[in-house]
Amino acid sequence: MLQLKNVFYNYPNQTYFKGVGPVNLTLDKGKVLAIVGKSGSGKTSLIKCIYGLVDLVEGEIRFDKQRVLGPAFNLIPGNENMSLVSQDFYVLDNHTVEENIADKLIGYTNEYKAQRVNKLLKLLDLIALKNTKARFLSAGQKQRVAIGRALAIIPPLMLLDEPFSNLDAILNNKLFDFVIKEVKKNKTSVILITHQAEEALMYADDIAVMDNGKINQLGPTWDVYYHPKNTKLAGLLGAYSIIHPEDLNKQSKLKLKAKKVIRPNQLKLNKTGVADIEGNVSACFFNGKCYEVLVNTNNDNEILVYHSSEIKEGAAIKLCLI
Repeated sequence: MLQLKNVFYNYPNQTYFKGVGPVNLTLDKGKVLAIVGKSGSGKTSLIKCIYGLVDLVEGEIRFDKQRVLGPAFNLIPGNENMSLVSQDFYVLDNHTVEENIADKLIGYTNEYKAQRVNKLLKLLDLIALKNTKARFLSAGQKQRVAIGRALAIIPPLMLLDEPFSNLDAILNNKLFDFVIKEVKKNKTSVILITHQAEEALMYADDIAVMDNGKINQLGPTWDVYYHPKNTKLAGLLGAYSIIHPEDLNKQSKLKLKAKKVIRPNQLKLNKTGVADIEGNVSACFFNGKCYEVLVNTNNDNEILVYHSSEIKEGAAIKLCLI
């Protein structure tokens, strides 16, 4: 279990933020927590504190009841029970690709080492380069080798700081699928920092939304997604609309006392019967998965709904809230 109690910390490159916080959170064994927020909100700085690369201003971090200490207390910063996978990749330039990954598997049998290395080489599409020394690789190839080194051993806690953001979408998805399967099998805890709402929603059990070094909302993924505290937080996790009490038909069984944030998939077309909302289509776009339909309500409010087929502009439309 990971616990952060009243944690205050500094931004290394933004000295005008002094001791931002506090941050309080608990991450149970085998759970995946996604931290989302705008650039500069303090996500990477916090994860470095958790790993022991940065000293805290105040508070404490404990992992499996052991206190995590920073560089002021440790000659070699970092925690042996954690793995930090970030965009700042590190490889052994004078070693081959295969040797780089095997280097992280000291103490394991040769049979297991060979199986694990080959599995990662295939996953990262590095088989053809396995005998090439790292100094001859491109930056993108070195990044894949660094990821292979980081994934060679799955520790009790894995910290993922947008590690696959520079890779193509297919490899990105393959790596995330691999990591999630591995951590579930080993009951590893994961903290994932991402700017991609889809990644957070797909892989995380819980989501923390950060701003200016503070966690503004923390909870189960579905709850944070469907019940954001405000529109600013709602926008970080994807498209949304706001419906007002005046948007509802008088015949609607729904009763709203105030405006409400809704996601496009919480609305559906209703061709027969009483609709909650009526309006006209103002625009319709195909996004590769479905059609995004913009609807002007009879109250002159614009809302977004997803649909499986195209709807012509100007068409009258009836909607129900799911």
